[in-house]
Amino acid sequence: MPGIELEARDLVVARSAKEILRVDQLRIESGQMVHLIGANGAGKTTLIKVLCGLLRPTRGTVRLNQTDLYGLTGWQRCRLRQRIGYIPQSAEYNADLPFTVREVVAMGRASVRPLLRGLTRSDYRRVDEWIERLDLKDRRDQTFRSLSGGEQQKVLIARAMTQEPNLLMLDEPTSNLDFRWKRKITDLVYQLRDTMKLTVLMISHEISSIGSYSERTILLDRGRILADGPGETVFGGPAMEQAYSCRIRWIQREGQRMMVYENPDGP
Repeated sequence: MPGIELEARDLVVARSAKEILRVDQLRIESGQMVHLIGANGAGKTTLIKVLCGLLRPTRGTVRLNQTDLYGLTGWQRCRLRQRIGYIPQSAEYNADLPFTVREVVAMGRASVRPLLRGLTRSDYRRVDEWIERLDLKDRRDQTFRSLSGGEQQKVLIARAMTQEPNLLMLDEPTSNLDFRWKRKITDLVYQLRDTMKLTVLMISHEISSIGSYSERTILLDRGRILADGPGETVFGGPAMEQAYSCRIRWIQREGQRMMVYENPDGP
């Protein structure tokens, strides 16, 4: 299952005559793993929604494997979006709904079925396969809301993977998780990229945890790309201090390289 190649040109998103996103050019190769970082309000979620077809830009083009996403009809765009596994911020999913783990995962499979067609035995085999692959078998009949935050994220990833996507987009999948789950979810995404040959774009605030092995990081600041390159290059460059308005230094602790933010007005 080859990943999708993604290209954006001259993207602008404006609200009330104010630009909130401007990306002149962005190209993501098939099979690439890209981390998207930036301070709150930098435009990360806006960019990812534009790239996966959920938010039409004010102007500009987005191409998936050379197909102009916003040049398609609504129906054609829906068909193309079936190849995109999108996992929103946890706050966008109503965890209070009384669905079981299996029902939530099955929603992903239902999204690629023809309209008004029920799931087949083959579809449910795919649902159960991903439940087992993500080590959720013992939770299959529990309600989604009864799970821990990390387990809920695994369910949402399983839901996306039942679509058999070529492109996986995740909006802060490790937010509100403890350190152990942050690492487990990040490692899981890398494993899926490697085994399924996916293209992955992931928004993250967990800079310290991704810095040591990020092959490509894009830093956004006020709706613009401020830096784009290998994680070590971006994290160690002056653009980070500009974007986060603070001094940054790296320290080694217990074999882990960690980023420390310093108050610019402090000692």
